[in-house]
Amino acid sequence: MTNPILITTEDAETWRRVLPADACVMGSLEYTRIQERQLGQSARLFIAESAGTRVAYPFFLRPIPANPLFQGRAYWDTTTPEYTGPMLFDIDSGEQVSSFPGDFLGDFDRFCLEQGIVAEFIHLNPWNARVELLDPGCVGVNREIVYIDLTLGEEAIWKQSLSSDTRRQTRQSLDAGVRARRAKSTEDVLAFHRLHHQTMERRTAKEQYYLPEDYFLAIFETMPKNAFFMLSEYQDRIVAGGLYFEDATDVYWHLSAFDIDYSKVRPVNAFHFETIKQTSLAGKKRILCGGAHQPGDGVFRFKAGFSPLRVPFEIYKRIHAPGVYAALTEARSLEHPGLLPESGFFPAYRARFSESQPPS
Repeated sequence: MTNPILITTEDAETWRRVLPADACVMGSLEYTRIQERQLGQSARLFIAESAGTRVAYPFFLRPIPANPLFQGRAYWDTTTPEYTGPMLFDIDSGEQVSSFPGDFLGDFDRFCLEQGIVAEFIHLNPWNARVELLDPGCVGVNREIVYIDLTLGEEAIWKQSLSSDTRRQTRQSLDAGVRARRAKSTEDVLAFHRLHHQTMERRTAKEQYYLPEDYFLAIFETMPKNAFFMLSEYQDRIVAGGLYFEDATDVYWHLSAFDIDYSKVRPVNAFHFETIKQTSLAGKKRILCGGAHQPGDGVFRFKAGFSPLRVPFEIYKRIHAPGVYAALTEARSLEHPGLLPESGFFPAYRARFSESQPPS
């Protein structure tokens, strides 16, 4: 018999006990609190227990703007932190397990209907999310992502995992005198922030990708055991850096930034290979490098140079209130006559619209 409960980040003791950072760093209390402030959304942890096992599922609640269709009722949709989804644990040992005797899918569906949750979206962890707890018809592959097998050790990774071009570029960086180290102070973190801001400007990134100083400082100050900034220095200047998260077994390459004036000395190669060395030595299992915006683009090719290994990045799109979803989608389209919604966007009522293009 399942016994679902819902908690907020105010219940810190329960959140840390049920979903510790070493089990799921992106679903941890500390990370979700930071994201709450950054996104302006409320984090929740849905917990269901049955026969000595426990499901822990972190997500964010996003309010849907008021609409006359709602007749005064509040509606929501959900999304999740990166690389999460429902996690399954043995209650006594805390170890992850693979089967749940309860009806998680039914429990969560009933919860959504009661709370007015219209649609659910999950960024699934490739190894730890229990997709068998979800509706299989709603799971789909978004793209391939690159990961590095750290259990090979530094020497084997250098010889077997890195491509010849990546080895050459990394050697070039070290020979040029680039040195990589972890951030030690708030000044280091602020230097990373400046590089990140410059990188976003160079890429003409959307507004939501311009992260404030306090976002990075909060990570540095509140997640010392599960997050770190790796920096590349050249001629006494910080010229590149990466933000990584880590749990008990895995490392996640989250963000990177560099000064384009120093790109010839390959500072990103320097800090990433130093991360590989340190985390392999620390006994971590994998580094998840992520993918790219477009298949095979320059970002993907760069990451792929560090490893031939790939894993599907799966996402989950489920509609809990089909009638409300359809009405919202239709109303959104009527607000943008003559324009086309962004293809494949979920939920469709949040899609961006643009002018239709004539066939080529």
